[in-house]
Amino acid sequence: MDVADPRGLKSVLRRHGVRAATSLGQRFLVDRGVLGAIIDAAELSAEDDVLEVGPGPGVLTAQLAERARSVTAVEIDERMVAVLRDTLAGHVNVRIVRADALEVDLFAVGERRPTRIVANVPYQITTPLLERFIGDDRRPPLVVVLVQEEVARRIVATAASGKERGYLSIFVQSFAEAAIVRRVPPSAFRPAPKVSSAVVALRTRTRPAFEPLERHAFLRFVSDVFRHRRKQLRGALGHEAGVSPDRAVAALRACGIEPRRRAEELTLDEWVALARALGVPAGPASARP
Repeated sequence: MDVADPRGLKSVLRRHGVRAATSLGQRFLVDRGVLGAIIDAAELSAEDDVLEVGPGPGVLTAQLAERARSVTAVEIDERMVAVLRDTLAGHVNVRIVRADALEVDLFAVGERRPTRIVANVPYQITTPLLERFIGDDRRPPLVVVLVQEEVARRIVATAASGKERGYLSIFVQSFAEAAIVRRVPPSAFRPAPKVSSAVVALRTRTRPAFEPLERHAFLRFVSDVFRHRRKQLRGALGHEAGVSPDRAVAALRACGIEPRRRAEELTLDEWVALARALGVPAGPASARP
């Protein structure tokens, strides 16, 4: 049974009386070229243990299982779990777990800690899933996600990218080096979304870029400033970050940052330097969320 073929996918879904649950963000990938790009980006070997979130009918899962030692597939939809048990029946190295990826401990659902995470991420929960994938000390060396193209651009945005750069950019880049692998058109999915997607590879850092600063304090500081991204930094720091204008200007100049710059114009190193200058506290060497 070839569920990577639209006709095969339609047949197996009809047999189980299942349609994509758009309320759960289900979009089934049926483009072989994109599937291959994801597999290549994951750089799998026979020693890898893969965590896949949102496997749907198992189109990608089957290909992961052919290359990795094991695949643990976490699926929230009970109907789709039944489909997976059908389409993956011949893959003894696949473990199917019915669970909410936002609630379960993703690093403890498999027999082994994952060395790779691969996910076709529902658009509406992209940020919280990324936080769970890479914000944990147990993050694997490589995470490959299929996300909305607009989100992918925000993930990789640099200080020169302008308005695309925001809190998500700083969060992800604090924990990983991010790169867009391939753009994915709507026609690659069934049902087709209204927007394009992209495959993103995240090579995670052993230690977050903001250490020794405390994780939650640093990220809260970044988030607070970005809430006033239209303001110049000397003013943006005075709102939720609670920094007086004089202190803000002094700290910015001490870091070599022009006070008239805006939040999206700062590099990651400048964010860390500014946080330290303003007294964001240090914390443990690392901490799980």
